[in-house]
Amino acid sequence: MSRKPGITRRQFLTGGSVAAAGLLLGHLHRTIGYATRLSAEAPTVTARVYCPLIIVDTRAATTPPSPTATTPPSPTATAIPSPTPTNTPVPSPTATAVPQIKGHVVHTYHPRATFWSYSTGWYGDSVDARIVADMVDEGVVQLTRTTTRADAWAALLPAYQLGQLIAIKVSLNNASREDDDNEIDALMEPINAVIRGLLAIGAPEQNIWIFDVTHGDHPGMIPLRFKRRCAYAQVNFASYQDEHPELGFSTVEKVRFNTPPGATLPDLPFCNALVNAHYLINIPLLKRHVGAGVSLGFKNHFGSIDRCNLLHRYTDIGADYFSDTHSPLVDINSHPQIRQKTILTIGDGLFGNPVNNISAPRRWRTFGDAAPNSLFFSRDPVAIDCVMADYLRAESGETPGSDVYLRLAAAAGLGVYERGDPWSRGYEQIVYERVNLS
Repeated sequence: MSRKPGITRRQFLTGGSVAAAGLLLGHLHRTIGYATRLSAEAPTVTARVYCPLIIVDTRAATTPPSPTATTPPSPTATAIPSPTPTNTPVPSPTATAVPQIKGHVVHTYHPRATFWSYSTGWYGDSVDARIVADMVDEGVVQLTRTTTRADAWAALLPAYQLGQLIAIKVSLNNASREDDDNEIDALMEPINAVIRGLLAIGAPEQNIWIFDVTHGDHPGMIPLRFKRRCAYAQVNFASYQDEHPELGFSTVEKVRFNTPPGATLPDLPFCNALVNAHYLINIPLLKRHVGAGVSLGFKNHFGSIDRCNLLHRYTDIGADYFSDTHSPLVDINSHPQIRQKTILTIGDGLFGNPVNNISAPRRWRTFGDAAPNSLFFSRDPVAIDCVMADYLRAESGETPGSDVYLRLAAAAGLGVYERGDPWSRGYEQIVYERVNLS
């Protein structure tokens, strides 16, 4: 990785003792202040000077079971064409069992990752691909406590075998095939960096599938300008309408919803682009949502199932079936197709949208009237959504009810739930690290 790190490896390893002595936190309090308490009616936001917060967890690390890599059920729809195996050897990881820290979230930041004027042109043309690639590499290295890109990805997929399929779920809710607007959607630059990491452990390009099958309230297409920026010609795409629509949805792998009293929902099937995969990487956007309050990693899987528009009456705050005891988001993310296959969640906060899920990116006052220029990494889907939700809360105020799904997900054993202050005091249960790469 070619970069100028904001911290040295030695500083990273010794950060815990510094924090324990209170010196680092004292410096943080003097430099960036405490997060302002915000109201939904009239949020008051203070711009912060970004600086790294390093926390080294002293609790016992746990080594979770590897994601299930058994042969997925055969779909009834047309199967994915069988890839031609290559002779590329799969490197052995330097550590066959890298301990996973409970509730671990890594946040990489670089102020020059994006450079859009917020006035002209498409924001996707204002991304520094080299810097973003360094941010991804640093994020996975810090998350896995390894030293190289290849070692980090080998640690994330320790049981990977040649020929297995890897699915990447992106967020393209606002996209059309000839998309030319600035409504926020996925960017290819972080995905290119992920693919580069997967190739480093011997995964062939043709075994990597980028997908979003969102439809109903959305066109269900992958824009040409998104695909054209893909650096790898043999990577596959799947969407509802224009990219391998023949894959369709499974007749076997479906979500059964635990609905509130008086409500009913049909079982909704997963798309075969996911069902056929052995591993899953979830890449949501950092954004508000006009109905649910936030739209992050859990809600990104609306684009993994059929007819997700049926669920808005259950996820939109104040809707007739919204409940603080049930969330279809938990049902979806608890299913083995997601829970057992997901190896990593990467939150794309390069631009983000602190206002809603349907407009162009906005400047963030908490990031000095600029873009967040941030990426978030975790193997805990609850903890990473908690941290991203806290950044949205600090920027644009509280949305009561927006974290109900996270409390329910933690109660269901999906991860660590905590509300904290990532700008200042951090967290007690979530192990949160910020790394400034400028």
